[in-house]
Amino acid sequence: MSRQTLSRRLLWLTAGCALAPLSHADLMTEWAEAFAQSDIEFSRSTSNAPFLPLAFAGYNHYQESDVDLGDGRSLSFTQDTVTQGAILPFLMSDRDALLVGEWVSWSRMTPESDERETLDVMSVGIPLGWLHQRDSNWQTGGFVLPLGHKASSKDSHWSWELMGGGFARYTQTDRLWWAFGLYFDISEQSNLVLPYVGASYQFNDRWTLSAIMPWPAVIYSPSKSLLFRFGASPAGNSWQLDTRGDKFNYTIDNWDLGLSVEKRVTGNFWLALEGGVGGLKGLSVDVDNGDWEEPHISLSSSPYLSLSFNFRPSL
Repeated sequence: MSRQTLSRRLLWLTAGCALAPLSHADLMTEWAEAFAQSDIEFSRSTSNAPFLPLAFAGYNHYQESDVDLGDGRSLSFTQDTVTQGAILPFLMSDRDALLVGEWVSWSRMTPESDERETLDVMSVGIPLGWLHQRDSNWQTGGFVLPLGHKASSKDSHWSWELMGGGFARYTQTDRLWWAFGLYFDISEQSNLVLPYVGASYQFNDRWTLSAIMPWPAVIYSPSKSLLFRFGASPAGNSWQLDTRGDKFNYTIDNWDLGLSVEKRVTGNFWLALEGGVGGLKGLSVDVDNGDWEEPHISLSSSPYLSLSFNFRPSL
């Protein structure tokens, strides 16, 4: 498939995914009004920064990355990703909310060498969460996110992953709040359980320092319709191949560090453009049926460009 054809398909996919936030707009507007009348508090201070996006559609392009396979061979590839997701909250009482959502991601890794075929990886997830307002200072909650990953290779099978955790948020002052909890990530490749600590401090109406892992950022909002964000966020892919009875699990770990500019288009809809460097990459490979395990393979960093369409409700 030519790059021009791929670009056209990605454009149509992004446009199609953008219809999902539009279909949720009326429901989320009603949700915002209901939450405004409930006892659940999201912020005590005024800020130009908009609320977190509850629906989004985006496209990422990563420039060429070089893979050193450790045996004298190397591989270069580019990556294109289309992602769409949405969260729909349901107010169960004045102090409780149920969160139900969907998340879909499609990535294409294109080798620079014509001798190698492109690889498509599809990931789907269904996030579920609960939020409870205990009193004026404390909130508690939890979430689970079952995920499925599948590559386009004929030897590929669905691989499964479960992410989740329990958290509490303590509002210390009108401008400072803390988050505590426990996070887990269980997959066919590994099991991970970590304690969690995060914080957010608002200096004034324009500047906010967010230490909410894994999305640390400095946020600057000069007006109610413009947002600048400099920070990091995780990205990657996972898939499984079955070759001669052995199941090989592949995982690409990646952190994106970049600057984004987001502008209100109309109402609660925003358009964001982001550029930066995808770094700290690594490719790990292991096999389920056997003792063989390939060491982690380093990938070079590469610049990326991202375009997204977000729905941010007004609260």
